[in-house]
Amino acid sequence: MTTCAYWSQGNAKSPPVVLLHAIATDSSLWAPQVQVWSSVFRVIGIDLPGHGGSADPVGVSGLEQYADNVREVLDELGVESASFVGLSFGGMVAQAFALKYPQRTRALVLAHTSARTEKAVKEIWDGRIRQFEKDGLSAQIPSTIERWFTRTFAAASPLTLQWLAGLMERTTEKGYISAIHAIQRLDHLDRLNEISADTLIIVGEEDSAVPPAAAKIIAEKMKNATFVVLEAAAHLSNLEQPVIFTETVGAFLSRSNHG
Repeated sequence: MTTCAYWSQGNAKSPPVVLLHAIATDSSLWAPQVQVWSSVFRVIGIDLPGHGGSADPVGVSGLEQYADNVREVLDELGVESASFVGLSFGGMVAQAFALKYPQRTRALVLAHTSARTEKAVKEIWDGRIRQFEKDGLSAQIPSTIERWFTRTFAAASPLTLQWLAGLMERTTEKGYISAIHAIQRLDHLDRLNEISADTLIIVGEEDSAVPPAAAKIIAEKMKNATFVVLEAAAHLSNLEQPVIFTETVGAFLSRSNHG
């Protein structure tokens, strides 16, 4: 039995699509997409361990363990294979799932995500852990949100940012730290050519966390990847540019699932 909270929306006979969220958020991050996608797919949202309504991770949680958590949800739902939409940390988990369970992976959408964590970035995360231990997650929320959106969007969207901050505050201490450790150990780049599933790589034109040039390297390493840059978007384009994100990803998933 899975320890992850999850939900399923849409016709159970429709092609299943699993949504995997960013660190320190939960499956409600996908609210702008769910109503549209669930009209044509069976949409499955999962709260990763220590996030949203899920229990804390047990033991050392590398990305493979998160992939196993996702598999447990699919097993409980009786879903043999699915497409995966992963954003940021969720995209890292989606890569891990595709590498460990290729036969259960129909298609991948990797949005605003990395495939290897370099030493300098690991050190940045070490600094965030130290700040978290000293001041808690609330102290990091303003700077995190500032990184995740363009200034124009942030200035015009105070209620959206307030809602997102509320999501972040639900993340447990162990959930946050375990996810950081998994991100620090991320090293999929040289294995991406093992993934044969159709893949869509999405990046924001103004994403400082995963710039377009870094995301393009991921696309070039994969066998069947399409690369898309969304204008006027930073790290959470599903919120900043919800319609174009919903339609771009939805069209890709339709093609991948129906040929």
